[in-house]
Amino acid sequence: MAETQGNRRQPDLYWRQLEQLKAASICMRLYRNRLAKWVTAVDFDKFFASSGSIVTWAVWKEYPMLWAAIIGAAQFLDVVKMVFPFTKRHKAASDLTIALELLYIDAEEEWENIYVGKIDAEAIIDRRTKLRKLQIEAERRYFPDGFEPSPKLIRLAEEETRTYFRLTYSQEG
Repeated sequence: MAETQGNRRQPDLYWRQLEQLKAASICMRLYRNRLAKWVTAVDFDKFFASSGSIVTWAVWKEYPMLWAAIIGAAQFLDVVKMVFPFTKRHKAASDLTIALELLYIDAEEEWENIYVGKIDAEAIIDRRTKLRKLQIEAERRYFPDGFEPSPKLIRLAEEETRTYFRLTYSQEG
């Protein structure tokens, strides 16, 4: 019985690593999508305020306080965008999402070979170690100062990960 458990240890560890990688990918995608809303809102406001030159004449005459508020909001959002670099973090999150998904696709292919017994325990250890290193390298490349997702984002990512594995593999582990 100990030998049977020993034979399952490395595949089980790889499976858990696969789940963690998928959760990290989903978490980053959710974060990217949240940032996209901020980037779009800031850009829309800037566009609205700066491209209203034709409308400015009419609005300025009729509603000078409204136009002043729109310009003020655009300037405020421009400053906020500098303080909280949404665009830069959005690009980093987008790039990391792609990197993690590509890494996951390769890991999932390896899992299929592990599952059918084509890869021995020693090779699984090597592949799991390589997988963890590649994930850390990708995270460091796009977020050199680190990334700490909110507890709510983690919960959403874990829930979506469980759903993905249940629907894809008809099991959770």
